Amino acid sequence: MLTRRQSKLLEKLLNNVQGVTGTKLAEYLEVSSRTVRNEISEINRIWESGSVIKSSRQRGYFIETADMESVKDYFLSEGHGRTEIAMSDRGWIILGMVLKTGQADIFDIGDQLALSEPAMYKEISRFQKKLASEYQSELLRMSGERLLTNEDEAKLRQTLFRIIKNETQNRVHNYSWFLRTFLYDDFDAEEYGWMEKLVKEYFDSRLIQIPDDGLYMAVSAVYITIVRNYQNHSVPEAETAESASEALTGFFEYLKTQGIELGSGDIQILEGLLHSFKMTSDTPSGSEIGALSVQILEDFCHDVMEKYHFDLWQSKEFYDNILIHIEYMMRRLETGYEVKNPILNDVKKQYPYAYEISMLMASVIYRYKNCYIQDDEISFIAIFVEHFLENVNQKLKAVIISSTRFSVNSIVSSWIQTNFINQIEMDAFLPKHNLEKYLAEHQVDLIISIMDTYVHPSVATFRMDGIPNQYTLTAMNALVHKIRMNYRFREMIKEYFNLGSIRIYREKTTFEQVIQDLSEALKKEDCIFDVREFMEDVLLREVNYPTFIGDWFMLPHPLVTFAKKTAIGAAVLKQPLRIQEKEVQLIFLLAMERKQNEQLVVLFELFRHIAAERSAVRALAAVETEEEFVEALIQISNSLEIYKG
Repeated sequence: MLTRRQSKLLEKLLNNVQGVTGTKLAEYLEVSSRTVRNEISEINRIWESGSVIKSSRQRGYFIETADMESVKDYFLSEGHGRTEIAMSDRGWIILGMVLKTGQADIFDIGDQLALSEPAMYKEISRFQKKLASEYQSELLRMSGERLLTNEDEAKLRQTLFRIIKNETQNRVHNYSWFLRTFLYDDFDAEEYGWMEKLVKEYFDSRLIQIPDDGLYMAVSAVYITIVRNYQNHSVPEAETAESASEALTGFFEYLKTQGIELGSGDIQILEGLLHSFKMTSDTPSGSEIGALSVQILEDFCHDVMEKYHFDLWQSKEFYDNILIHIEYMMRRLETGYEVKNPILNDVKKQYPYAYEISMLMASVIYRYKNCYIQDDEISFIAIFVEHFLENVNQKLKAVIISSTRFSVNSIVSSWIQTNFINQIEMDAFLPKHNLEKYLAEHQVDLIISIMDTYVHPSVATFRMDGIPNQYTLTAMNALVHKIRMNYRFREMIKEYFNLGSIRIYREKTTFEQVIQDLSEALKKEDCIFDVREFMEDVLLREVNYPTFIGDWFMLPHPLVTFAKKTAIGAAVLKQPLRIQEKEVQLIFLLAMERKQNEQLVVLFELFRHIAAERSAVRALAAVETEEEFVEALIQISNSLEIYKG
């Protein structure tokens, strides 16, 4: 039989199939590298089928695929973990002895664990503190010489689920040990194996991908429910509520067809746990994402832009991925099944800047839920942010119109490197007379001029007077923010104003004809469901609620009809339409999805400014092609000081 340390070492290799270096194993076990080598030699010596742990210079220590099953069998075997009780396991074993009947004699427990009376009380006190600090639970209490469970059955099960979920994270082969411990003599390995087979067959047959830890946790939770019911620890029936997803509804119906009896109270508790799991076919998208998750991400992106000047909106892939993560993070927060991040300390150590940025999420969550998320959840966000910083973030390309003094150039360059390393990429130092030639051949987002009188007419220019100071830092941050906002706004305009949905009318027409033409264009772009329904709703709205913005601009949209996807059709009227004593030159027809869209808030702000600026309306009315229209809209947005966060 292996010692506890040897079992931990073997399990570490089992869960890291690519291999683990001796140094990493030594850190994990908190021993020397020499001790690791000795333990591996001992494991290989006593293993029945010969050396099970191999080593190579490239992979470190590893278990070959052919030996994996025998190692798994060892961890699932009846006798594993029972011969040597580590101090960290005593609390769980004590809990298991109490759970079956709800109470146990302290001295009987001490006899079984070979602990003296003082050691027993000390162990119970230590374990109660662990439950309180890590699980906010008072599951065990002492009454005279007896130890009792101190929670109702529903809360008790939720606590057990949280314990198993956290204590076995990334160690899926420890599930059977905890079940055997908590269910004591009522754990049946064959019955558990049958349950595992059933659950796996359900997810496989419906092409639902679920991570290993999710699968084993689902099996364990259902098995605990069944055994607790068998032990007469039942939960009250609950009111039938709408299921969180079809996958979960089907799951519980499937279990019932297999002869597994689950009451409505059982299902309610299990559903709370499983709702926090990420399942591929159950991955939220579009309208399935909660409105709160969208709002939280929008606030986070805005706060990051305001404080650190990183535009998280610039990557749709990044935005969509982190949105899904936030949806499940909120589910975990609401159901109480928050996760531990086993690499929390590594994230803090290796990605300190990304972690610091991610701390903004804590205040955003507090704003909506009046509680703080765990450090572990912040570290998961930091992994997304680090990926963004390394692979997505686009630095502004900048040139410096250099001074004749080398020392000044050096100071400015060093200052930018120190304060804007993730935001600005210095491409060249140039004398003023070479600038235009360089601009003709290279993309430049920012000109930094040490010559205090120079400002370029079309490229953002930052004039630096003397040695940079705190005021210079604030002013540069503001300009970087504005440039990034303009880029974001440019992408928003290109996203919502498709060239195929822009019409330029050179001859006189009617409002009804314009709405019909734009509706048909939106349908052709697959943005709306039905042209007639959409058009009729728009025209009906105009009768009762006209959408004039100013004297030259209209923003019609349906009253109740939603679209497949958000888009805007645009009409430029060379011959203005006279409607209700107004000379209309621009019509923007909005098609909006049935979901919250923060970008539309920004676009409406732009529309309001266009309507208020006669020169902006004239500039758009003067275009001759669809491409010119989009470019003119971008130029107008760049020139306006509007809120774009």
